[in-house]
Amino acid sequence: MELKLHSPAGAEPVLYTWPLTSGRGNDKHDGALEIVETIRWVCEDLPELKLPLENNILCDYDTHSYDSMKSLCDRFNRAIDSVVALEKGTSLTAQRLNKYPSRGLLRHILQQVYNQAVTDPDKLNQYEPFSPEVYGETSYDLVCQMIDQIEITQDDIFIDLGSGVGQVVLQVAAATPCKVCLGVERAEVPSRYAEAMNKYFRSWMQWYGKKFGEYKLIKGDFLMEEHREKITSASIVFVNNFAFGPSVDHQLKERFADLKDGARIVSSKSFCPLNFRITDRNLSDIGTIIHVSEMSPMRGSVSWTGKPVSYYLHIIDRTKLERYFQRLKHPKNKFLLRLPEGAGVEIPQFMFRYLQNNQRRDQSYPYSPTVCYKLFVQI
Repeated sequence: MELKLHSPAGAEPVLYTWPLTSGRGNDKHDGALEIVETIRWVCEDLPELKLPLENNILCDYDTHSYDSMKSLCDRFNRAIDSVVALEKGTSLTAQRLNKYPSRGLLRHILQQVYNQAVTDPDKLNQYEPFSPEVYGETSYDLVCQMIDQIEITQDDIFIDLGSGVGQVVLQVAAATPCKVCLGVERAEVPSRYAEAMNKYFRSWMQWYGKKFGEYKLIKGDFLMEEHREKITSASIVFVNNFAFGPSVDHQLKERFADLKDGARIVSSKSFCPLNFRITDRNLSDIGTIIHVSEMSPMRGSVSWTGKPVSYYLHIIDRTKLERYFQRLKHPKNKFLLRLPEGAGVEIPQFMFRYLQNNQRRDQSYPYSPTVCYKLFVQI
């Protein structure tokens, strides 16, 4: 036995097999309630049908009875078919469809997609505790908070490093005008579920008649060289690095040193102290080109704890390092000792590029980047 829901956009109907599925373990979804909520959200998009549907269709049903649920679906389908028929050949369809979904509807869509794609959520947590493979889903509300705090435009490129089943990428693609959204995940189980997430997301968005931006979910290790350019060309990087450890964080910092000015990084663990100040002893630290601030802690922001978890916003700003060197270039009551070219000093890669570029712009720099660096660290 089947239940059928017709599309408000005229797409292929969605079919539910009776008896409807219910989740087990960590999966709490209920197929009957999903149908009811789907009808409610379609009502939100069709104001002229909202009252009739709520008063005549959603007022009387039994989620445990096939006949009752079939009657509910049949009445909904007749109402939707009449709307689609009336709008056919008019501009009303274009006015109503191909818009971004509301936040409430998008939350519902992503939950529908997750319920269909992730058939056994318990498998997502079968990793050694506090290893880099630990899987922690990021909440819908946290991503909303990030979207509200950082202005995302049609010129932005978003990348999620360790994207899991891909829900953050899908949310950003459907909630913002972002140019392209990428997700990279190396673990086998989340990557397999991400393929199903992609399939069902496209299907449901078509069913609702909602638009979304370009995105791609990639299976792979984001630390591999083949993905370096994806990271360095991004203007927004999202990374749930709480359990990554110092080795992975260090390799990420090396890549972040190549991000463009103004690029933003949102992470669950900061890549430098909040009170970081440049000194001659930490010139090789990524903090010299980053401003970092703490986003408001949010309860339930990740799946592995209900306690408030802080996320951190980093903004790449090389003028921070430039201002430091400008102060050194014109010191008060300090004497600079010129060092010979041959003296061995190892210069951090991103600092060498900065000094080299600055020398091209400012002819008052008479020495090579190597000598300039030696002069500065001697102060």
